[in-house]
Amino acid sequence: MAHEVFTHSYPHDWRSKTPVIFRCTEQWFVAVDRETVRDGKSLRQMAETAARDEVRFVPGWGVKRLSGMLESRPDWCISRQRAWGLPIPAFRNAGGTVLMTPRCITAVAEVFGREGSDAWFLKGPAELLADYDPAADPDAPEEVRSGGIDGFEKMHDIFDVWFESGSSWHAAIRRRGQGYPVDLYLEGSDQHRGWFQLALLTGLGATGRSPFKALLTHGFIVDKDGRKMSKSMGNALEVDELLKDFGADVCRWWVSSLAFETDIKVDLSFFELAGESYRKVRNTLRFLLSNLADFQAGDGPELSSVPPESVDGYALQAAAELRRKVLGAYENYEFRQAHLALFDFCNETLSSFYLDAVKDRLYCDQPDSERRRRSQSVMHHLAELLTTLLAPILPHTADEAWRALYGEQGEGSVHLGTLPESQFEADSGWSEVLEVRERARKALEEAKAQGIENPLDAGLRIGDPQGTLDRFTTEGGQELLEIFGVSRVELTQSGEDVQVADLRGEPRCERSWRRDGTVEER
Repeated sequence: MAHEVFTHSYPHDWRSKTPVIFRCTEQWFVAVDRETVRDGKSLRQMAETAARDEVRFVPGWGVKRLSGMLESRPDWCISRQRAWGLPIPAFRNAGGTVLMTPRCITAVAEVFGREGSDAWFLKGPAELLADYDPAADPDAPEEVRSGGIDGFEKMHDIFDVWFESGSSWHAAIRRRGQGYPVDLYLEGSDQHRGWFQLALLTGLGATGRSPFKALLTHGFIVDKDGRKMSKSMGNALEVDELLKDFGADVCRWWVSSLAFETDIKVDLSFFELAGESYRKVRNTLRFLLSNLADFQAGDGPELSSVPPESVDGYALQAAAELRRKVLGAYENYEFRQAHLALFDFCNETLSSFYLDAVKDRLYCDQPDSERRRRSQSVMHHLAELLTTLLAPILPHTADEAWRALYGEQGEGSVHLGTLPESQFEADSGWSEVLEVRERARKALEEAKAQGIENPLDAGLRIGDPQGTLDRFTTEGGQELLEIFGVSRVELTQSGEDVQVADLRGEPRCERSWRRDGTVEER
């Protein structure tokens, strides 16, 4: 004889950490393999077809995950035995006959609609079924149709909470006339087994169609070491503290920068970096708005009249491309792509090039000069477009910028406004101009070794054998000066090299810092 003690796994309640005791009881089930009267197909077949042919998955691997769970799922047990919850409106007599038909459920629902679901616990069967006519119910058991509901008592099972959330599409959208199916369900990857799947089953059972057109699945937030975050482990970030320290828009800006399809590591340092890039976007908006203080929409020329070879024309074409790219990213839930496009436009296209190029005309030209007003018209368009494109990610910043742009005019919030149209085709030579500009910047960087620290102390001699740059010598050559950020540009027919000339010995304008040869004259 011998005995030995074995330690084996046993299910425990995740909340109380105590063993679960099994007890066999009668339950309510939704059959997934029984053909429906309406469709002649089972819920499983309908769900697999919907997942394969009707629903768009973001990311695409979601269809395999959901389909795999649909293939292996058992019948759905929709009942629970708890002291709280939404009751299953079923009645039973002493002989075991159960009453739960569409008509009696509707009668109970009418009571719930007037008094709430607590009425089930406060009222008797006669009150709950006061509007129910047993004799007129073809689905009722024969003894109910002939003898009524005397002797029937309420049953005490409640619905599985997944049945409640799984039918939320009806309560929140369909019943309120908001359309069916809804555009998007989004949740974590655990909901392929939960909300996604069970909403699909209720939708197909009630309507024969999927309740959603698209499913978006995101990962989970984990700590910087990849561990699940929890208060008990001491590695959880407090959202209230994050909002207090960084603000909601910085937190949203950080989230938009992520590839959300996988689990996401988080640490306070990540929000600090997000705050830095957010401030670059905010400062770009501030520069645009500060230079529109003396400008109202309509003060300048029509955007269609902007010369295609001007820096204004380049900015308009870049804005049109930004609009197309960001809208496409939003429509495909590629928020990281929208984030990068918006940041690069603010940081590179505007701050590093366009806004730097037009500073002279903004600060030095006559306030109402044609050139300055033209740039202000473009900047007003850029501010309006940027604000509306940023609004889904940075709602507070965008609203603040919108009020600064329009004041008391128009709608009071960017979220009530409309996205402006943006179409413009700049000169085809801009790609070559920007390539030459890169070579010029490299030459100017090398010229620092000769003591030419400021590009405005330099001139450029550029080979232009094809005459492309010559098209950009409008307005007395000012356009090329602004493009390259120097005081003088000379184009030659020979070669394609870029040479730097030292102009430090020539007079300098103390306002624009340019050495353009007209300072003494003026």
